[in-house]
Amino acid sequence: MGGKMRWKLATAHYLNCPGTEWEYNEQSRSTGKPQRRRFQVPRLLDPREPGDWTNSWGPKDNSDGEVIVCYEGKGEPRDIVFEGDPTPDMIPVDDEARELSASFEDRWRYKPETAEVPFAQTLVDELQETMKEARPVEIPGLADLASAVAQMAQTNQEMLKAWTPRRI
Repeated sequence: MGGKMRWKLATAHYLNCPGTEWEYNEQSRSTGKPQRRRFQVPRLLDPREPGDWTNSWGPKDNSDGEVIVCYEGKGEPRDIVFEGDPTPDMIPVDDEARELSASFEDRWRYKPETAEVPFAQTLVDELQETMKEARPVEIPGLADLASAVAQMAQTNQEMLKAWTPRRI
């Protein structure tokens, strides 16, 4: 695996990208000196956002583009470096990326067929299919409880009618 390893983002991702930090500043009450803390945070990359595109084409008013991510030293100069595993919503651009993504097939199990369907939506679809096939759960005594609640509601209605003054 000495060549390129690049993916095109099909949907928005929060990725761990080196150098993406958030800085927290406060002033110490006791000393009056500023205190700074830096935290590594994920970076939001959205293929619908022109500011995130690494490649774009077309006229300025009607341009289109894509976000290409890669591992350190495994991409083109404009690619965005990320750390961690690829996701099902990353489309492999080269053979090495395809090979690595294929190694996650079992973990992803329900990978989308097309780039237009995000992985999360395929999980929802799978859950809905499973729910259609599932039999209702029977809880012992639930029918008796429902009957008692209905009877109590009817009694409450009758009591309200009796207490409510009639208008002439």
